[in-house]
Amino acid sequence: MKVLFLSVTAGNGHNSCANAIKDYLDEKGQETYILDIYSYINKMLGKSVSEIYNFSIAKMPKVFGTLYNIEEHNKVGVCSLMDNINRLACNRMSEFIKQNSIDTVITTHVFGGQLITRLKRKKKINIASVGVVTDFTLHPHWENTNLDYYVIPDEGLVRQCVSRGIDEKKLLPIGIPLNLKYAQRNDKRKSKIKLGFNPDKPLVFVMMGSMGHGNISSIISEADRCRYDYQIAVVCGSNKRAKNAIEKKSYNKNCCVYGFVNNVDEFMDAADCIITKPGGLTVTESLAKCLPMIYVDPIPGQELKNVEFLVNNGAGIYVTKNYTLSDALEQFFRYPQRREEMRICADRLAKPYAARTIGDFMLEHMNNMS
Repeated sequence: MKVLFLSVTAGNGHNSCANAIKDYLDEKGQETYILDIYSYINKMLGKSVSEIYNFSIAKMPKVFGTLYNIEEHNKVGVCSLMDNINRLACNRMSEFIKQNSIDTVITTHVFGGQLITRLKRKKKINIASVGVVTDFTLHPHWENTNLDYYVIPDEGLVRQCVSRGIDEKKLLPIGIPLNLKYAQRNDKRKSKIKLGFNPDKPLVFVMMGSMGHGNISSIISEADRCRYDYQIAVVCGSNKRAKNAIEKKSYNKNCCVYGFVNNVDEFMDAADCIITKPGGLTVTESLAKCLPMIYVDPIPGQELKNVEFLVNNGAGIYVTKNYTLSDALEQFFRYPQRREEMRICADRLAKPYAARTIGDFMLEHMNNMS
């Protein structure tokens, strides 16, 4: 089987999901390729798409949310613009598929779904196709694509997808694909010791995405004022300014600050809860580790949808202007039963082997799809 993965660098989640499946298929001896759609068309275009996305969610989240809502109601907007760009990509992408004898395409972004749908409609390709939804909601315009299957995060999203026009027979509630290192749950005490923390104290893990979105320093200051005795580990990602600001302050609690790290899974093993921006990949990793979540500063759009789904399914607490981080931490540490309920709900939603399950499905059913 020759598999092409299509992704878009709008944050790191789409690429990470694609690579998780790709790694598993590589182990199975399959020939795989991965392309950032717009970087493949033109490097400057790919860079521009990534920079515009990052700027909009960091500096203009309300505008981003408004555009998301416009797209959700199928009005002319960003995805419609990208659909026009996809027209320019058709010939080049079909040539790549033919030259490399690709028989299966998996896309982790709706723009890839639009591109493959256009190629199929123009009869330029006749290959198996799968879309992977990377948030706990159906992003705008997936319903306008025509793929063989759609991998969705949970059975609880089936009704939403069907109501938007996707054939239920095409839905695979397998989960968001993760690196398999998140499937292993290690002993919490040993994990704390490995990272240099006191194994007898709770550990609060703070991570606001790979780029360290939001006012992380303010989050740490508020968490430090909580009356309960715990430790804090904060990963700032590429946000050097936040890391420097935190390092300059003194705290009542043991607070350890890090920049970009490659062992987020180990921090999740050690942590008793995570304070996080609810990106699709981060919350999926947290579910896999059975880690209760406290959500702060969701981006209007898909992240707010993630919060709605997860809070309604008991896996987290949502911080708002009227329900502060201090309130959330008080509830979490005061009521052991609430903590256990969140862990049980996270465990129920967790699908840590999604990448493997998707890969096995493709190996078994690919010939029937193409």
